[in-house]
Amino acid sequence: MASAKQVLVVDDNVDMVESLSALLQCQGYETAAAHNGYEACDWVRDAMPKAIIMDLGMPWMDGFGAVRAIRRMPGAQSVPIIALTGSADRDSAKKAVAAGFTQHFSKPLNFDHLNQYLNSLS
Repeated sequence: MASAKQVLVVDDNVDMVESLSALLQCQGYETAAAHNGYEACDWVRDAMPKAIIMDLGMPWMDGFGAVRAIRRMPGAQSVPIIALTGSADRDSAKKAVAAGFTQHFSKPLNFDHLNQYLNSLS
């Protein structure tokens, strides 16, 4: 990926990754997929995306562990990393931001809000 609209979608739910990636691609984004925190870290290490959308509740390495690991990588401190979770309460959003996420969206995802946020980044 070499575009200014690169997005890495990270979720252990394959259907969610495919659906969200398809919606993003319809908006002109290039997407890549990872299905757990370890895959996300490997992907970021190999090709730094412009933004990451990451589920919090994943097996092996959850989103919190992944965001902490990614933030320690050279050049990844300023990459927007968006938490995507089933929890819509304020404590979850605060915990996500404290861990290193730049934004928090809850499921079911309002794609228009996500798209507006992503557009504001460019």
